[in-house]
Amino acid sequence: METLPLLLTLAAAASVYLLWFYLLARKLTGPKVWPVVGSLPLLFMNRRKIHDWIAGNLRATGGVGTYQTSTIALPFLARKQGFYTVTCHPKNIEHVLRTRFDNYPKGPDWQTAFHDLLGQGIFNSDGETWLIQRKTAALEFTTRTLRQAMARWVSQTIKNRLWSILDKAVAEKFSVDLQDLLLRLTFDNICGLTFGKDPRTLSPEMPENPFAAAFDTATEATLQRILYPGFLWRVEKLLGIGAEKRLKKSLEVVETYMDDAIEARKENPSDDLLSRFMKKKDVDGNHFPISVLQRIALNFVLAGRDTSSVALSWFFWLVMNHPEVEAKIIKDISTILTETRGNDHQKWIDEPLAFDEADKLVYLKAALSETLRLYPSVPQDFQIRRSKRCSA
Repeated sequence: METLPLLLTLAAAASVYLLWFYLLARKLTGPKVWPVVGSLPLLFMNRRKIHDWIAGNLRATGGVGTYQTSTIALPFLARKQGFYTVTCHPKNIEHVLRTRFDNYPKGPDWQTAFHDLLGQGIFNSDGETWLIQRKTAALEFTTRTLRQAMARWVSQTIKNRLWSILDKAVAEKFSVDLQDLLLRLTFDNICGLTFGKDPRTLSPEMPENPFAAAFDTATEATLQRILYPGFLWRVEKLLGIGAEKRLKKSLEVVETYMDDAIEARKENPSDDLLSRFMKKKDVDGNHFPISVLQRIALNFVLAGRDTSSVALSWFFWLVMNHPEVEAKIIKDISTILTETRGNDHQKWIDEPLAFDEADKLVYLKAALSETLRLYPSVPQDFQIRRSKRCSA
């Protein structure tokens, strides 16, 4: 008989919970929600196609026009109330990333997970630390010297390496992995622009670069920290196993490479970003220490490598499937070069495209913009509000 009151209490508690859950679930827009586990089963099932799954949830919410907002219930993962708010509405994204950017910091969970790789770099900082790097980068990328350095690195790698590899492939009639070539191209360019060191991963031999491989491993291991509960990666780090073991070993390679680059720039400053940041001061008025300079440089490598290569891969894939667009792009380029350089085709090849010439390529820029709209290089961005998480 003593068990009867306990059973009645449990039944009453379960009834109250189910009623609360029913009333809550009716108001949520997004994937199916189950008691206790929320949408975690669906997240796990769709983990290998997460972007397509999220886009499908947004389309299924209906609403006015194309852009929707949905809620994904992820207990144990989302700290505040177990909910992620997901939106693709332009005004919402503008609110989060621009209008009230200061109200959506990275947050301690994100910063802790990415600290080993990104430190206090621009992708992993808030407040004044972020603002100094943002202003410095924005200013430097508009300077004439950096724009000239960018044009120099890009023209050298395209003309002397990419073209020769593609010409050989055409002559000998063998296929190439264009995405791999573009990844190597953008990696060499961003490394040269960031710290004036050319890893030469784009060459006929297609060499494996220790820094590039270690950087990839470190990035992948760091991303796993976000996909799983925090205590899991902390235990792995404590025990030195799994992804955390790979992360530690790869960071040793990355830091050694960066130390060499910084020492080289101390002895011989150049027009690269690292040399420029070495002259800047932090919020306390001190020059950045080496450990911070390493992470600042790595943040720019992360920003400029995969994003550019992914965008270019999609662009060429779309162009190859739409020959009429290819013809218009060629006409666009030929028209501008004829206006600026005459009919000397050898001059078209020998001299890199100037920035003022590129600005006139209206159709090409429109095609690139449409590529980014259809296949964005960064399809997801996480921000944390004081009261709940927001994914834009």
